[in-house]
Amino acid sequence: MHYRVLGKTGIKVSEIGFGAWVIGTSMYGDLDREYSVKLIKTALDLGVNVFDTADMYGDGLSEKMLGEVLRGYDVNVLTKVGYEVGKLVNGRHVQNFSVNYIVNAVRESFRRLGRRITLLQLHNPPISVIRDKELRRALLKLVDEGYIEHLGVALGPETNVLSEGLVAIDEGYEAIMFVFNILEQEPGKTLIRRGMENAVGLITRVPHASNVLTDKQEVNFGSRDHRSLRDRDWLIRAVGFTNTRIRPIAKSLGMDLETLAIKYVLTYPISTVMVTATSIDELVKYVNAADGNYLNSDVIKTLEKLYAEFTEPIAVK
Repeated sequence: MHYRVLGKTGIKVSEIGFGAWVIGTSMYGDLDREYSVKLIKTALDLGVNVFDTADMYGDGLSEKMLGEVLRGYDVNVLTKVGYEVGKLVNGRHVQNFSVNYIVNAVRESFRRLGRRITLLQLHNPPISVIRDKELRRALLKLVDEGYIEHLGVALGPETNVLSEGLVAIDEGYEAIMFVFNILEQEPGKTLIRRGMENAVGLITRVPHASNVLTDKQEVNFGSRDHRSLRDRDWLIRAVGFTNTRIRPIAKSLGMDLETLAIKYVLTYPISTVMVTATSIDELVKYVNAADGNYLNSDVIKTLEKLYAEFTEPIAVK
C-alpha cells in the first residue's frame, strides 16, 4: 500500500480508503454482519488505514461496527454529520445543521466509534452552513475537547459542488470530499487545483461512477439503493460511452475498467480515494490498482478529450 499526506493535517493516509457506506446499511445492497467484519479486517490486512463513514449510514450501525472491529488499531476514522439519525421524511433522511444538533451528533458518533474522530465532515452542507461562524466555533470547541482531530466538508449532492468546495477552502476547512472519476472530471479537477494551492486534504469518492466503470454495469437500482438517485438516462448513456470509447483504452493498457478508473484518480495529487467494495475480490483488486504505477500524460490527455466529448451538449434536431 502506498500512502499520501492529507493536506496540512500531516496525517499519512492510504491511497485507497474504505467507504463504510457498504456496511450496516442497504445503500449498496445487503451485506450481513459476518461478511462486513471480514471486509473491514481484509482492508486492515491490505494496509488500508482510512475508513470513512457517517452517522446516518444504517442510523449509526456503520459507525458502531467500525468502532467494534477497529478497536485497538492505529487507523484514521472519518465520519460525517448533518442528517438526522432515525428520522425519515418520504423515505429520506432530513438535514439538520443547527449548532445543538451537530454538537450532540458529534458526541454520539464519538460514543459509537469509541475513539476520537480523525476527520469530522459536514455532510452535504449548503454554502450558508459552510459559512456559519457559530457552527464553526462549536466544532472547534469539540476539537479542543478531544472529540475531533480535524474538520472537513463532504460535498454533495452533485448540484452546487464547485461553489460549496471553494467556500469550504476559503473558510479554512482542512479537507474536502468530492466525486471525481473519468466520466465526472469536473468540478473535481478545479477543486484539486484550488485545494493544492491551499494545502487542503483532497478525498475523492465514486471512482467507478456508480459501477459504470466496472464489469458490473447496471442502470436499474432498487429504491433503497443510493445509486437509484442517479439520473437513469445519464447511466444508460454513460454505459454505452464507456463500452465503446473507454473500455478499449483499458484493454490497450492491459487492464480492466476497474483498474483504469482507480489509476486515473490516483494520477492526480489527491490524498485518498474512497472505494465502494462489496466483496473481498473487489477490495483486493482496488488495492492492487494502487501500485504507484499510474497513467502517463498521453493517456490522461486522451481521457480528457473523451470527457469533453461525453459532456458536450447533445444537439437538438
